[in-house]
Amino acid sequence: MNNKPTVAAFTLGCKVNHSDTESILRDFAACGFVIQGFDQTADVYIINTCTVTQASSKKSRQAISKARKKNPNALIVAYGCYSQVEPEALQNLADLVIGTSEKSNIVDIVASKLPTEAFVNANDSASFTFFNNYGERTRAYLKVQDGCDRFCSYCIVPLARGAVESRPLHEILAEGRELVKLGFKEIVLAGIQIAAYGNAEENGNLVTLMKRIHDIAGLQRLRLSSLDPNVINTQFLEAVHNMPKLCDHFHLSLQSGSDSILKQMNRHYTTSKYKQSVEALREILPQSTFTTDMIVGFPGETDNDFNASLKFAEEIGFFRIHVFSYSPKKGTPAAEFPNQIDSQVKELRNRVLRTTGDYLTKKFYENNIGKVYPVLFESKIESKTNGIWEGHTTNYLTVHVKAEAKLTNEIVPVRLLEFINGAAYGEICI
Repeated sequence: MNNKPTVAAFTLGCKVNHSDTESILRDFAACGFVIQGFDQTADVYIINTCTVTQASSKKSRQAISKARKKNPNALIVAYGCYSQVEPEALQNLADLVIGTSEKSNIVDIVASKLPTEAFVNANDSASFTFFNNYGERTRAYLKVQDGCDRFCSYCIVPLARGAVESRPLHEILAEGRELVKLGFKEIVLAGIQIAAYGNAEENGNLVTLMKRIHDIAGLQRLRLSSLDPNVINTQFLEAVHNMPKLCDHFHLSLQSGSDSILKQMNRHYTTSKYKQSVEALREILPQSTFTTDMIVGFPGETDNDFNASLKFAEEIGFFRIHVFSYSPKKGTPAAEFPNQIDSQVKELRNRVLRTTGDYLTKKFYENNIGKVYPVLFESKIESKTNGIWEGHTTNYLTVHVKAEAKLTNEIVPVRLLEFINGAAYGEICI
């Protein structure tokens, strides 16, 4: 091992996990580590795990195995939600298993396992920038809180992340200003349950936070991560009305379009409340897109319940639906519920709902052909050689354009011309 130890990271799961990984890498860089890509050879590999579903747990294990094959002599660290909830499942795969409660100590824990000579130059100044979008400074995730107090009957997150804990407002603002100074044009407020953000010491709630971030000089876009429909109240709507930088894309968690299933899931809203929230936001921002998560095959879900979900999805007109088949998680109430659904039924319902989601996505794109949107470009599509650039509108449509000039981190007006393979192809409007 050389004087400058190297560290690489791989992240699974939500935006909060990605934000955590960036924070961890900043800490490693400050202690003299050189940051590597996960596909490169490194002395230390950090796998930020996820365990929301059985599939995400499996992918976490696979990522650990991939790191081991890349460098058999490396220190392999399993970190995150899977490590917090089921550390015993990872003991034989990773050298260190560190839960979310030990995030602030992860560098010290790793350092204690490495040879002393690895830190000869550990106090040297280290240059480090955020790792969003493969290093391009376009969109940054700004973590504002952690933890959840909802205790949905199917969800392991409260056990993995703990109670709601909000960051101090002044600390978030300082990081937001630094992100803008670094060149980011868009900030995404991220958290496990951002609707629960509240800091009594500084008298701040989510709306207060949104306003303060929105007013940072130089910021051009503010985007919100997943929201609970119940946060869409009068105060929130008034704030949205006065925030021109706020992106008109909202990820409103749904999970089911059946009120009886929502009740069994211990969700704290009805489909009627959900629809009211969508309609209220569309009245202020007519081009708003709505994305959501939906679970099929929840214990006791009947054909009527599933059909209600299909009908409701079409009624709302989602832009995109992330579909998950229910998988029991040990330690959650739903894992012990009667009337567990057969796997073949889950697979069929998953396929049907995904087809509906794909149809709604295509329909939204096609309804917007001919319109002009400002697009924040993030990267050149690596598989192309003829200058195809990819970016997103404020309402999160993926847009591709052909251009010789570098468009990374530029906001450019684009006319949408056609929908091909999940993206809108367009032309730059001069």
